[in-house]
Amino acid sequence: MQRTLRRYQIAYKPPPEHPRKTVNALRLLHVVSAEERVVLTKAFYRAYWVEGRDVSRDEVLLEIVRESGIECANEISAEVFKSRVARVRLETATDQACKRGAFGVPGFWIPEARWVNARGEEVEGRYFWGQDRMHFVEASLLAVRNGGGWEDVPDVKSLMPRSVASNEVAGKVKLEFWYDFSSPWAFLGWTQVQRLQRMFGSELEIVMKPFLLGILFREIGAPNLPTSAVSPTKAAWSRQDHADWAHYWNAVNQQSGNPDKQIDFYWTDNFPIRTPTVLRVAMAEPSTVPVLFRGCWEQNENMSDDTVLTHVLDQAGYNGAELVRAANAPEIKSKLRDATAEAKTLGLCGVPSYRVLRQNDAGEWVLQGGMVWGQDETNVVEDLVAGWDAENSTDIAEPRKAASASAGQNAKL
Repeated sequence: MQRTLRRYQIAYKPPPEHPRKTVNALRLLHVVSAEERVVLTKAFYRAYWVEGRDVSRDEVLLEIVRESGIECANEISAEVFKSRVARVRLETATDQACKRGAFGVPGFWIPEARWVNARGEEVEGRYFWGQDRMHFVEASLLAVRNGGGWEDVPDVKSLMPRSVASNEVAGKVKLEFWYDFSSPWAFLGWTQVQRLQRMFGSELEIVMKPFLLGILFREIGAPNLPTSAVSPTKAAWSRQDHADWAHYWNAVNQQSGNPDKQIDFYWTDNFPIRTPTVLRVAMAEPSTVPVLFRGCWEQNENMSDDTVLTHVLDQAGYNGAELVRAANAPEIKSKLRDATAEAKTLGLCGVPSYRVLRQNDAGEWVLQGGMVWGQDETNVVEDLVAGWDAENSTDIAEPRKAASASAGQNAKL
């Protein structure tokens, strides 16, 4: 959160009394015009999150209305908070949000978007959740306007905000990629590792860091299956979000001339995947990582079964039985335990996680910008590798300057 605020140079001073009741503020927004709603929404947000004003008090809301300069300001009185019209409109809007799949805010609804969901169904109307999915929102708006899909949006990768325009690396940089094969999100993050290597060249060293995610969850008191601890609505959205990211990265790859294999994701029938032996195989022979990830998340293989694991390795040209034996060696088991303990010590809470380290003049590796969690933060990783100073920089994250002119214009939609 703090890093995001710095990236966008956002003023933020939450009140100590948070959360504050906002029902009347929301009702008020439903009795003004669409244009006035934009003005008041901005004013209410600033009052709550920057100025420390108590928007739960009716007199404060009316004061903000008068200050806003909207045309109907003098016509609004305290009676508006008792208005049946305002109450019904807010209830209707809430009901619409629920029907469209909302479970939190901010949510974005694009009624004209036509797309194929994770179940292969053609759907009209598209819901996105989260301020960190606004590049999906923009890509969908552009697809609606121009026709086609995300792969037809000019320079779709440029829609992910960057704080550093150049991808030149000054000095040696190391990127640690912390993962467990059990996570479909780690799989998506892994699909982008080679793109990062090409982007930054030989000055970037990528270090693969396998560890036991389930043990970490147990150690930090997290549920072994995070999706089991959320509402069914959010769980369904998360699965669709994963499909969106696979679609997005495939569009990026396609527009780059397909340097990598397209992602052919399959939600395994063997979930959750037990991965201790799989991880130890990767430690014993790091070159097997692509085979192991694809076996888990593209080929629907039961990688928890040593017989299946051996067969998958054999099919890829390895001596599967020999690698499985090597994976069970005491020194490899100890190495995996140590890596898992290190993940806890460093403060990891999930996968994929990234650490960017830069070599200083004394030859020491210095962490840049703290831990980065989630493959959806790869633009942050890119900025840190490219030299963005997460603590002191005043650069504002924006679509990359390398974006096409049309994409730049489209950003104003």
